[in-house]
Amino acid sequence: MLSIILLPESPAMRFVTPGAAIAAAIVAASGSASAQEGTWALTNARIETVTHGVIERGTIVIRDGLIVAVGPSVTVPSDARVVDLTSKTVSPGLIDLTSTMGLANATQPAGRVAAPAPAPTPAAGPIGLEPDRTIADELKLSGAEVKSTRDVGITAVLVAPNRGAFRGMSALVPLRDSAGTSRVLRSPVALHMGFQGVGSGFGGDYPGTLLGVIAYERQAFYDAQRLGLMLDRYRAGQRGMARPEYDARLTALVPVVRGAMPVFFDANNENEIRRAVREAKEFDLKLVITGATEGFRALDALAGRPVVVSVNFPKSNEVTGWTYHWMMQHAPNDSAAADRAARSLIEGNAATLHRAGVKLALASGGTRGSDFLSNVRKAVTAGLPRDVALQAMTIRAAELVGMGEALGSIEAGKIANLVVSDGSLLGDSARVRWVFVDGVRYEVTAPAPAAARAAAAGGVATAQVAGTWSLTINSPQGAQDATLVAAQDGTNFSGTMTSAAGTAPVADGQVVGKAVTWTISITMGGQSVTISFTGEVDGNRMTGSAQIGSFGTAPFSGDRKP
Repeated sequence: MLSIILLPESPAMRFVTPGAAIAAAIVAASGSASAQEGTWALTNARIETVTHGVIERGTIVIRDGLIVAVGPSVTVPSDARVVDLTSKTVSPGLIDLTSTMGLANATQPAGRVAAPAPAPTPAAGPIGLEPDRTIADELKLSGAEVKSTRDVGITAVLVAPNRGAFRGMSALVPLRDSAGTSRVLRSPVALHMGFQGVGSGFGGDYPGTLLGVIAYERQAFYDAQRLGLMLDRYRAGQRGMARPEYDARLTALVPVVRGAMPVFFDANNENEIRRAVREAKEFDLKLVITGATEGFRALDALAGRPVVVSVNFPKSNEVTGWTYHWMMQHAPNDSAAADRAARSLIEGNAATLHRAGVKLALASGGTRGSDFLSNVRKAVTAGLPRDVALQAMTIRAAELVGMGEALGSIEAGKIANLVVSDGSLLGDSARVRWVFVDGVRYEVTAPAPAAARAAAAGGVATAQVAGTWSLTINSPQGAQDATLVAAQDGTNFSGTMTSAAGTAPVADGQVVGKAVTWTISITMGGQSVTISFTGEVDGNRMTGSAQIGSFGTAPFSGDRKP
């Protein structure tokens, strides 16, 4: 099986932006893309290297997307752009191993036990029975989704479907504004599997029961073993042997049954975990359990095996009444004490596995990025050491996807995926300021100014954004006009924005008091670029600034049409 590993591009590979788009005007206003790429020297920072301890005051030098030097006494190159990070902490970029980002038929988050999701539209073949499905070939990432995930410090995601028996082969993707197939870090990474059959939400065909799914998977593995032997004999030139019939799905399983490709098996409750481990032992699979929500009940089965632990914890009204009723056997109207007992087990799962010596990574399980970090902090409060938690989201995750030599820690020679924050990234008061992906710096824009949030909390009325706005983005290259059409629902709004770059849907539209924020994604030179708007509404007047990825900002203003 061919493995693709693409390292950061050289400066000569950067794309050229067209002058007609709003984005191009903003780029012109801030200089050029090289102002945010090129060579960096991050000085006077507290550096959490993950693999070599903490440097309380050190320097990181980045060149051509790679870390070329790190330490307390590093010489700053003469051509470097120097950034003084006094009082800031630099950590390795986080890696989420349970993402469905960029997939058309993503359904319910992994790591949560709930009723079957609605059936997606049938594809050419049975959905969920596709071991030969190559995820890297079908990625269509939204710029707004990339930005919201990256803004919390996640710099790479492992993308795979989250339902089905044989789900396909995953891809590790860096969260660049122009993320896509051309920037995939590694593909294929692993075959992803689970116990959801075609009948459990995929159209009612075989296999539609748990026993049917297990029988189907085992038979497929037996058939793949036989096909591998037949192919070996045929390729060895055995006389008189007919050429084996080509079967794409079985051919994709041959390296799996030979241990050449890992299997990431989604198993959450105790029975699922034990069944997956038995299946792996039967066929000598290179197994990684993902989800493992009830891992603390199967410590003996998980001993000596890597586990990707989901921190997709239930909301306050879900613990005993829906998602985890099978853990504590409590009725939906059970007491608050029972709720706390169940939550203690759930949030302490990673700590229990760590104490048992299980090698683990932490993953979002499909939650939003902000919930991912919040829930990891809960796991730390429940007993998981903070340094272990950071390792589990960085170097341990990188090792599980075969990228430990390139990602996951701050070391010379590794890809410059970094997070700059106020305080330790897992601290309760941490705020992410910048994120570097492949050495490209992205500034993190707050959802709304703190003053606006405080004003809203003090009773300031929510501004009305609904309507049609004529906006002008100002740059040294001249005024760039745009039309924003917005429909508002409380503090959220949606709509479209039309400019010389075309029409783009509004994403993440929010109103807090007079403050308003939204993003759009446009295509420039075949690349997807995200523009983030932050403004203030005063009656029928709006003013603010627009930020384009790593390129900088430009002011905008406009009026609502009558």
